Amino acid sequence: MNDFSRGQLLLSTLLSPLAMADWLLDVSFELSSYCHSKHAVNTSLSLVPGEETIFFNGLSQSKHNLCREVIGRAQLLDVSPDEVKIAFQIQERLDDGGWRTILAKTLSTGLNMPVLFESENTDLEERVKLQIEIMTA
Repeated sequence: MNDFSRGQLLLSTLLSPLAMADWLLDVSFELSSYCHSKHAVNTSLSLVPGEETIFFNGLSQSKHNLCREVIGRAQLLDVSPDEVKIAFQIQERLDDGGWRTILAKTLSTGLNMPVLFESENTDLEERVKLQIEIMTA
């Protein structure tokens, strides 16, 4: 993101009624995998426009019983008077050190309007559930 885009996002954020109040992003995240491991996170966080925020950092087990790092990131993309757009990315570190993206999704919501996204990859036997809600503090 260049400085001009970041400045536009910051300006639109400051002019939005959503930005006029203190608000929290509640995130409920579940990852179930082929080895029957399950990760669940319920957290509240504040996002800074244009910056990535880590909302989950943990370990998963592969089908060969190897532990792998799993990380969840959120980034505030856009704020308008009616909605906020947030990009989410869930990745798993592979044995060779590279990253595999489990989920890359942009969700939009308004104040006190929960949004639920569910995804299932039958080939890898993975299921992801992501629910977000923006609330005033």
